[in-house]
Amino acid sequence: MVRHFDYINLYKNYSQYQNLNFLDRYIHYSDFEYYLVNELSTFFKHEVIGLSESGQSIYGINLGKGSKKILIWSQMHGNESTTTKSILDVLNFIGTNSSHSFVNYLLNSCTIKIIPILNPDGANMYTRFNINGVDLNRDALNRSQKETQCFFKCLESFKPDYCFNMHGQRTIFSAGEAYKSAALSFLAPSFDYGLTINNSRGKAMKLIVSAAKLLSAYIPGHIGRYDDAHNPNCFGDYIQNMGISTVLIEAGHYKMDYKRNNVRRFVTLSLLKMIEDIAYSNIDSNSIDEYNHIPKNKKLFLDIIINNVSNSKSGFVGIQYREILNKNGIAFKPYIKSLDNLSEVYAHRYIDAYHNPITINEKSRFKIDLGIESIKILDKYVDLNIEK
Repeated sequence: MVRHFDYINLYKNYSQYQNLNFLDRYIHYSDFEYYLVNELSTFFKHEVIGLSESGQSIYGINLGKGSKKILIWSQMHGNESTTTKSILDVLNFIGTNSSHSFVNYLLNSCTIKIIPILNPDGANMYTRFNINGVDLNRDALNRSQKETQCFFKCLESFKPDYCFNMHGQRTIFSAGEAYKSAALSFLAPSFDYGLTINNSRGKAMKLIVSAAKLLSAYIPGHIGRYDDAHNPNCFGDYIQNMGISTVLIEAGHYKMDYKRNNVRRFVTLSLLKMIEDIAYSNIDSNSIDEYNHIPKNKKLFLDIIINNVSNSKSGFVGIQYREILNKNGIAFKPYIKSLDNLSEVYAHRYIDAYHNPITINEKSRFKIDLGIESIKILDKYVDLNIEK
């Protein structure tokens, strides 16, 4: 008898499966490539499936031998690395539990192909775009870039039944109107401008419901639904139109987890749960109506709000971090984002100035888009480090 997996145990003991080689937001592609070729378990087979615009190898990882085919790709946007790390954690989990009846059933039921980093050049530069400045997720129709051509060649030869399109989203998103950050957001991409629900899109919605139900035990209220406005140039919309059930996952922000090493755990849980539903033919146990009840993403968060500031006309200073690549990885640089009344906006961190003036970079006057080197309330410096 096949035993379903204990997700509670996986959640509690996640450190056993977390890939400790990759903990920063930045993954240098040469480090990833070395790990893939030299250290990843021989339990998995890897292959070069194409080249990037700069000539770097794009890899595919193959596992399983079942009739249900699943294609997973990550980091088509080079600065969205959280889901790549989750994929490595999933591989750790599968490799560690290769004798478990649950894992055996998944691998006997499904054939899974993973493209862990579709955009190697963007990963190195830590940018959304490839080396030519092209957003690959707007290149599905033109297929002007080698990375896009590589992907669709893989898609057409593998002929998946299900696709998982893995992304990362900014800290600005809330799950609906509530004071809840969107730790994860899901989307069953639309295949037409009418947002029609056909069989393939309906299956994607039901898979998302299953993952959301599982995650609600750990991060209740922190699951969002991404905007489903149709864009035929996007991979998910294009592939959904091919009749292939496609789920988009956006790894977001949860509490002060700026390095996303907690969020990657939620991504791993949701991905395994949806693969389980495919393997067990359990998709229809969930309903499309439940998908529509997942709150839509809203842009309601700043990273920091300083309130009761006597030398700001509104009384508020809103701060957002920018992610800057340096020799040590990713630095989170604070900038002034807003000086408006922010009483209806949320923040991941609040600082009360208690009706005192503040100085930024040793000056009492400041403006939008100013990079913050130092900040003081009266004569006391405020630490804006993300670890605070």
